[in-house]
Amino acid sequence: MSKVTKYQTGFIVALKRELSQYQYRGGEFVFSIGVLLLSMVTVAWIFTSGTLTNLPIAVIDNDGSSVSRTYIRMLEASPHLHIVDKLSSPAEARELLEQASIYAFVLIPKHFTRDMKTGRQATVVAWYSRQFLTISGTITNSLLEITETLAASAQITSLAKRGESVLAAGVNSMPVQLELRTLFNPFQNYQYFLIAGLLPAMLQVFVMVWTVFLVGREFQEQTGARWLAIGGNVYMAITAKVLPVFVVASAISIGCVNWLYGVAGWPVSGSLGLLLVGWELLIGAHIVLGVLFAGFAPNLATALSFAVFFTAPAFAYAGITFPQYAMPLVAQFWTYMLPIRTLLRLQIEQTEIGTPISNSMPELLVLVVFIVVPLPFAIRRIRTRCTTS
Repeated sequence: MSKVTKYQTGFIVALKRELSQYQYRGGEFVFSIGVLLLSMVTVAWIFTSGTLTNLPIAVIDNDGSSVSRTYIRMLEASPHLHIVDKLSSPAEARELLEQASIYAFVLIPKHFTRDMKTGRQATVVAWYSRQFLTISGTITNSLLEITETLAASAQITSLAKRGESVLAAGVNSMPVQLELRTLFNPFQNYQYFLIAGLLPAMLQVFVMVWTVFLVGREFQEQTGARWLAIGGNVYMAITAKVLPVFVVASAISIGCVNWLYGVAGWPVSGSLGLLLVGWELLIGAHIVLGVLFAGFAPNLATALSFAVFFTAPAFAYAGITFPQYAMPLVAQFWTYMLPIRTLLRLQIEQTEIGTPISNSMPELLVLVVFIVVPLPFAIRRIRTRCTTS
């Protein structure tokens, strides 16, 4: 029997052994897949709206004038704000804020209209909680935009009454104007970076934990030597071991990409094929790292703990929700150890920015490095451990 035939036979026997184990413990695998898919669907459903709308706020109108009522109507007309109550004192509003019934309250002071008409500066005061960073950012941007619009309108009306044309009054009211032009994600849709980032983040947890469990179980049950003997060599044994995980994870990844950028119709400015290759490399990287962790950990429980520690908080370090450059130096170094960071960069480049393929190739090469570099150590460790077990 030639070496090739021997290896093929060993791989097939090892794969049959692996699949036969799913007959006895397939319920655990199916349950894990079910939890993963349910989690993905739940996350996608939570962020279905895409943008923050109707954030509850309260208003205290101490002026009671037509101008203050116009200002309140402008607040209510904002898609981001919803006035749930009109109160009479800051104490009532603060109580609602502390109960988290509202995210902010706005105080229109007494003599608001008189100050505007006499050329004095009228100040609208807003209290909000910075605890909710995204929400507070949306509320403050809306309040600034509405207040500036009202102030500009009042200034234009005042200048027009002095005999200036509407055009000249508009220019004089704001001699310097900022024009913001958003290049990517112009609608500030949270789906495009939260859902697209969370789905591969959840998949990498599943892949690595299951790989660690499958390999580590051989050592826990002291069947490593038999596993290696059936495979014929360590390469065939490991390949047969992780192939089912790779196939299932690949099917899920293809389903996710097709769902997001096909069925849901999310924009793709670059290459969808390149993105799919990136997802596959992400799966391969976590399989290799899972084999490495299982090989070096003293027992299965420790290996699983390492896998969870490595993958569960990875999304927080990926630079999507908090900029990488603002992290401490150690945290910045840690982000480079996470394959998910590289995939998410590649995903943003190919879906939102439309980066040329040649410019995204370094990201693919980094994902390849996550496979190629630890693989020899993982193989050597598995061979040694199976031989000595």
